[in-house]
Amino acid sequence: MALPAKVKFGVSGCPMCCGESYVRDVGVLGKKKGWTDIFGGNSGGRPRIGDVVAEDLGKEDAIDLIKKCLEYYAANGKKKERTARFMERIGIDALKEAVLQN
Repeated sequence: MALPAKVKFGVSGCPMCCGESYVRDVGVLGKKKGWTDIFGGNSGGRPRIGDVVAEDLGKEDAIDLIKKCLEYYAANGKKKERTARFMERIGIDALKEAVLQN
């Protein structure tokens, strides 16, 4: 998938977040009730905690939602704009409105 900038993923299988899911462009956090999708984190020079897009998702729903988030980012992100700056610019509400529609 062609994206405006590089994208890093973090996957954690527990709430201790060992894969640093909240500070990656795309984060997936596994819990007993299902997966949590996180978008727009960054651990660089201007750190940002990613936004929780949805929680308690099944495996396929979590993957589909990540794909929708990346497609929205690809269509609306500026060249070389990482997801953290993209989310600061558009806000979580705009992303949720775009990707959580049926």
